[in-house]
Amino acid sequence: MLRRSPQTYINPSQMTGGQTIASSVKNIVQRIGWRNILIIGFILFVFAAITIYYLHQFYTTYMKNKNAAYVPNREFMKNSASGSGKEAELMLFYVDWCPHCKTAKPEWENLKNEYENKTINGYKVLFTEINCTNESPDIEKMISQYKIEGYPTIKLLKDGQVIEFDAKPTQKTLDQFLHTVL
Repeated sequence: MLRRSPQTYINPSQMTGGQTIASSVKNIVQRIGWRNILIIGFILFVFAAITIYYLHQFYTTYMKNKNAAYVPNREFMKNSASGSGKEAELMLFYVDWCPHCKTAKPEWENLKNEYENKTINGYKVLFTEINCTNESPDIEKMISQYKIEGYPTIKLLKDGQVIEFDAKPTQKTLDQFLHTVL
């Protein structure tokens, strides 16, 4: 048990002529004891290590999201595939934490690279990605409007209709979906 005398800490202004900082530290160590100092030091070290670990995790996650590629939201663009013209908009609703979304994302990117702004059966295909991780009022409105109940969800907007993709999102199945529906 730690025993402390009333004068555990020495104020430098109370030092007498012969007392130095080294001797003051020695007095404190003698009063507290080496074992207690080591225990306190270990506890502080563990606390510092845990704090640094969590700060690192937070910072890397924040920076990963901060450096994410910009994906334009075509919701308010005049040429959006909202039923006018010969455009079809394929929409991917996803969240960052979902393992199925992480698996579907490369397949989506491959399809997007192959067909973006190209014409399939007379329809120009536009691709839109909606990250629903942080539900802003606009995102919540879209989730409600398109009746999103799970992730990833893929919807096609064509001629004023909303057509839901209902299969495992691979490049092959998405390609078949586009060629069948368009």
